[in-house]
Amino acid sequence: ALEMLRRPPRRRGLVVVISDFLGDMSWQRPLRGLGARHDVLAIEVLDPRELELPDVGLVTMVDPESGQTIEVPTQRADVRERFALAAAQQRAEIAAALRRAGAGHLTLRTDREWLLDIVRYVANRRHTASGGASR
Repeated sequence: ALEMLRRPPRRRGLVVVISDFLGDMSWQRPLRGLGARHDVLAIEVLDPRELELPDVGLVTMVDPESGQTIEVPTQRADVRERFALAAAQQRAEIAAALRRAGAGHLTLRTDREWLLDIVRYVANRRHTASGGASR
């Protein structure tokens, strides 16, 4: 879908990409191309369950692509810590890739009301664009 937007436009515009940005990172190159021609806002939809494993005992997980199953002992603190560290690293990699693409980055969590986050983001962008000057 991002490749279709890369065709040369008549005018520069705003492109908003809404995704969780998980999995294959092949979106990076097309997004950089978009960033060269447009203002890009990447809205990352984040479910807090992707950040931490709850302590609920032994959980069987299935990879939706391969069908492979694995049993995860979520009662073990070291397993939950490794999961949280891997999730934090993944989010940092996504944020860095979005910065390299020149995209604005707004994270919207599924466990919160989004409106306030959007208002804060827009207000911050306006403040930054005006050079930090207040009215």
